[in-house]
Formats: sequence, structure tokens, C-alpha cells
Amino acid sequence: MMKVFKTVLLVFIVASVGMGISGCNKSVPEEAAAAPAPVAEKLVMAMVTNQSGLGDQSFNDAAWEGLGQAEIKYGIERKVLESREQAQYVPNLSTLAEQGASLVVGVGFMIKDAVAEAAEMYPDTYFGMVDGSVDQPNVASIHFRENEGAFLVGAIAAKVSKTGTIGFVGGMSTPVTNRFEAGYRAGAMTANPDIEVLISYAGTFADAAKGEEMANPQYDQGADVIFQVAGQTGLGVINAAKKKGLYVIGVDRDQNYLAPENVLSSMIKRVDIAVLNAVGMVVDGTFKGGDYFYGIKEGAIDFATSGDLIPADVIEYANMLKGKIVAGDITAPATYEELEKFSPPTM
Repeated sequence: MMKVFKTVLLVFIVASVGMGISGCNKSVPEEAAAAPAPVAEKLVMAMVTNQSGLGDQSFNDAAWEGLGQAEIKYGIERKVLESREQAQYVPNLSTLAEQGASLVVGVGFMIKDAVAEAAEMYPDTYFGMVDGSVDQPNVASIHFRENEGAFLVGAIAAKVSKTGTIGFVGGMSTPVTNRFEAGYRAGAMTANPDIEVLISYAGTFADAAKGEEMANPQYDQGADVIFQVAGQTGLGVINAAKKKGLYVIGVDRDQNYLAPENVLSSMIKRVDIAVLNAVGMVVDGTFKGGDYFYGIKEGAIDFATSGDLIPADVIEYANMLKGKIVAGDITAPATYEELEKFSPPTM
């Protein structure tokens, strides 16, 4: 009987100890376990288009591509608000800042004043200003030496032209489009001092029909190559070239795919590189306001050869000019005043 009692008592003690241990194990996660690590939110990088909007196959699309590259490289989230009129610039910039975007990029010279206003209202938000200068510590002002690339395509146009007449169609007359024009005309006269250059401005970057309307008279007056610097308006210039069976030069991106038999070349302006670099500064914590310049030397300005429409000797000539620009032997004019003083270099 005693042996049975001892056995029962031993079982009771073991069970009691086991229950105590079990109870302790249940209390450990409640009192001592670490809380799950919070999920890091993606940085939001955004842009506000000019009036051409996305789908311009040019300037705005290139900026959007830059944010797309940043999405892949840095894992950010990208956003865009399109502007159809100037009155939308400040509200669009403000909306993105209010939504917590770390960087808001304003695209195009016409948005400059709006970026300045928004940057002052939201000093803790970083801004990028493409094609304009804003003197605020939280704004990276991004500039391109378009005159350098325009110089090269001007030389190409003049070399390829069989009529001795070429054209230029701009969207609106701004310091930026004037910089394109000045470089283009200087490059053309360098390649052919007797070249005639027809100039037209549509007054808008967002009207393809207007672009075609501007291009047709130039083609009818003998131009066989037209350089378009006009956003969505420029798509109309390309359409006119297709109908006429003549050449057009694209802008900002390689636009040969829009008309493979007619887009002779395109002046490449790597807005995507500049936007990607701005995002990188924010991600790395090295953002600094100020002016940033991109040209041929920085790999952000060039000319396209897609379609094999440019004769080999003309490509060689353009590359020679490119080398001289990088070396400082040729300075492509960037203003009308500089163009007036420009003398074609002796080759």
C-alpha cells in the first residue's frame, strides 16, 4: 500500500511541475518576445508634367522613364500628375508634396515659377526643376546644353539636304527652345555656309494638328529636313514628313520608330539620366539644391542614328564635331546674341 501511495505522489509532483513549466512557457512570448519589425514604406518620387503630358513621345515620357529606372534601381514608388493648363501646376505640385512624396520633379521651363512657389510652401520636400533655375535650398535645378546636340543635328541636316533649305519648328518660344534653335542654325551654317533655315513657332507644345500646320509651309518652300522641338506638337511635324515623304529630326528621345523612313535622326536629351540622378541623391541622403548641368561630355546629349538614314560620311563628320565640342574647340551658341557673334570654324 505504501509503495502505491509513493507512486501516486510521484506522479502528482511530476504533473504539477510539468504544469508549472508549461505555464511559464506560455507566458514567455507574451512578456519577452520582440515585436515584429515594421515594414519599411517605399519612398515616393513623383513628377508633374508640362502641358504636353505623358504620351508626348518626348520630354515628359523621358522624365517618366527616369522614375521608372529609379523604381527598378532603388525600389521607390513613382507617381505622376499631368497638367493640361498652367493653372494646374501649383495645385499638382502641392498635392504630391501633401501626399508625402520625397521628391517632386517639375518638367519644363513653363513650370519654373510654380516650383519656386511650391518649394517655399513645402521646405521639407525636395524638388527637381527640369529646364529652369529655382534658387531654393530644396530644389535641384537641372539644365541641359541642348545647343550642343542641336548643333550636331543642324550639321547633319545641312549635309543631307539636297535643296539647300532646312527648317525648324518650335513649340513655344522660350529660352530653352531658343537654345535649340541657336545651336541648330550654327551647326547648319558650319556644315554649309549657304544653307537657308526656315523658322516657325507653333505657340503650343500640346497640339499635333498645329505642328503639321507649321511644317507644311516649310516643306512647300523647299525644306527637305525639319528639326522639331515641340512636344506633342512635334508629332504633327513628324506626320507631315510622312505625308510629304521628306525628313524630320526628332527631339529628346530617339523617335525613329514613329516614322522609320522619315525620322533622319533625333537629338537625344537624357532627361531620364538627370531624373534618376536626382532620385539617387534623395535615396542616398546627399541631396543638395543648386544647378546641375548635362551636356555631351556628361553623356546626356547626343544624336541618334537609328534607321540607317544618315550617310556614313555625315555620321563621321558629326562625330568629329562632337569631339571638338567636348575638347572645347567649338562652342555651340546658346542664345540669339551668341549666334549673331558665331563664326563657323575652319575645318
